[in-house]
Amino acid sequence: MTDSIRATVILFTLLAVSASPSAAQDADWDTYLGDVARRHYSPLDQITRENVAGLEVAWTYDSGELRPGNSTMYTSPLVVDGVLYGLSPRLVAFALNAATGEELWRYDPGLEGAPQRGLMWWERETGSGTAARLFFTGNDALVALDPAAGQPVIDFGENGVVDLSATLEGDGPLRVTVPGIVFEDLIVMGFSTSEAADALPGAISAYSAIDGSLVWRHHNVPRPGEPGSDTWADGSLEVAGGANTWTGMALDTERGLLFAPTGSATPDFYGASRVGDNLFANSLLAIDVRTGERRWHFQTIRHDVWDRDLPSPPTLVQLERDGRTIDAVAVTSKSGHLFLFDRESGESLYEINEVTAHPSDIPGEVVVTTQPESSIALTRQRFEMTTRSQESIDFVSAIWDRLDQRPWAPPTLQGTMMYPGYDGGQEWGGSAFDPATNRLIVNSSEIGAILQLYEVPVGFSARAVYAEHCGTCHGADRAGNAVGPSLIDVDARLTAREINDVVRNGRGRMTGFAHLDEIEVRAAIRYIRNPETEEELPPSAEVDYAFGGYTWLRDQDGLPGNRTPWGTLTSVDLATGNFDWQVPFGDYPQTVGQGLGSESYGGPVVTASGLIFIAATPDRKFRAHDTRDGAELWQADLPAAGFSTPAVYAVEGRQFVAIAAGGGRMGPPSGSEYIAFALPASRD
Repeated sequence: MTDSIRATVILFTLLAVSASPSAAQDADWDTYLGDVARRHYSPLDQITRENVAGLEVAWTYDSGELRPGNSTMYTSPLVVDGVLYGLSPRLVAFALNAATGEELWRYDPGLEGAPQRGLMWWERETGSGTAARLFFTGNDALVALDPAAGQPVIDFGENGVVDLSATLEGDGPLRVTVPGIVFEDLIVMGFSTSEAADALPGAISAYSAIDGSLVWRHHNVPRPGEPGSDTWADGSLEVAGGANTWTGMALDTERGLLFAPTGSATPDFYGASRVGDNLFANSLLAIDVRTGERRWHFQTIRHDVWDRDLPSPPTLVQLERDGRTIDAVAVTSKSGHLFLFDRESGESLYEINEVTAHPSDIPGEVVVTTQPESSIALTRQRFEMTTRSQESIDFVSAIWDRLDQRPWAPPTLQGTMMYPGYDGGQEWGGSAFDPATNRLIVNSSEIGAILQLYEVPVGFSARAVYAEHCGTCHGADRAGNAVGPSLIDVDARLTAREINDVVRNGRGRMTGFAHLDEIEVRAAIRYIRNPETEEELPPSAEVDYAFGGYTWLRDQDGLPGNRTPWGTLTSVDLATGNFDWQVPFGDYPQTVGQGLGSESYGGPVVTASGLIFIAATPDRKFRAHDTRDGAELWQADLPAAGFSTPAVYAVEGRQFVAIAAGGGRMGPPSGSEYIAFALPASRD
């Protein structure tokens, strides 16, 4: 860090009241999720099981204006040399004194990108001292700032910005919502794309941290003739997309091995255009971080038609078996399964069974006959009917009875039950590793989902364009679902210009569709505004099938239609796969205090003193649990839900736990505050 920012930090921390320096060593949180191994672990122990109940708010910082629409903020901040770096909902970067929350600088790059989960820190020694850079992304822009001044690094990319879209082959939606891996002078990045046929083919790219130039690229979707291409039907690779790494990666620095999970091939739910196993979609890839060469892989789902991406960053762990220490990599799944592999060889350390998958009755769809399934499941694998009330049972049963309820049943026109639902199982928050006990701490969600396709009739029309690009998030009937709002009567809420702007440029979680042909964009806008009088585009000659939208099986009160708990926190003995404990985790706003569990987004952090810090739930609680038995030892109310992973650090001997309270999922409110908790300051 530069001398100027060190001086500023020293001044602020001397003025701040702090705990005794002997109680905790100063400790940074300079990497997303704690380290490049993505262990979510802090060696700090000032806050203990015995005193955690005394935690209080040390400072609060309002990071600024909310995003348009349903604002969210997922950032896990970085802390380096007593300075906390974060992002506002509108992607304004800022630096704070990490002990007091006092603002040091702000920088607005003018981006309206998707919510970011964190930032990246790079530094190296030079002849004149230490050079440092702060990186973050906004949609397809990779931004480099001088962390001392909060200004762009002019010699990186073009005036401090690299246009990631310009470095990729193909045309399609692109955004980056999760920090990459910083290693030596490399920044290794994945990206998010769409779930539809217009998706970019997945790739992992390494850029120079010095000037932003491309160093190497790994093509997750193989090119014709490359290894893995024989798992795609003839001609399908020319139009293949997806298999992208959107959720984050982990790095074994000693071996130089990068571990990257991939998503499904696209279109997600109808695979007639991509018959075959579809390597390297739905896979864990082990890649040489210096060259981009693939060392080994394991595919967790073949020819995915359930959108079962590997949704979580891998976690590098260790375990003891037969007196031997094994370096392993753990990765969780939307289906609620835990996979564990030897880092060097890729050998599975848990039994993997081949289970029967059922054929599809949708024309052109060819699903595989068996799927690999880990023997370790962190969630129930079959839907169990709610017991809330007879009214709930009757309401849910009327829907459930018509669904195909077989495990691994493919999408149908009538509807298929998928359990757990679209968001898991596990999600992008990731897992925490406790190196003292070799336990993995995982938060999981359990809610049933309805997987349904609908037929797009012959004739390419505005309705067909809407179905392909908009129906997934807003529903086939424009009535909305849990992902996207209703578009019925949208003309009464937005002007024609505003609708046009949102469709072309995106807003909030929605990516824009500027990459579509003008005729397609105009068709989508026409259908959104007035489906009854849509203009027919030149007709196509074949029937097609589209996903009917993200729909969950809920009761009359909007609560999950399955039996509780609806969310859990689990401690897994990695050597055996057995649970030390599993407890209900979180509540929905309408069940606060009942301990029924809820969906959760954001991950846990484990400390050396045996505590688990986690927010992640819609009840707006921030909690501390005991690693020994999962008991809740402390909780605090947040102004908005903390759908992010905490940062744990120490400044001037005082330990802090900071969380971004952005809300915006599963009901109001949205927020923009960062809140740091600590034990009461010493008065010495």
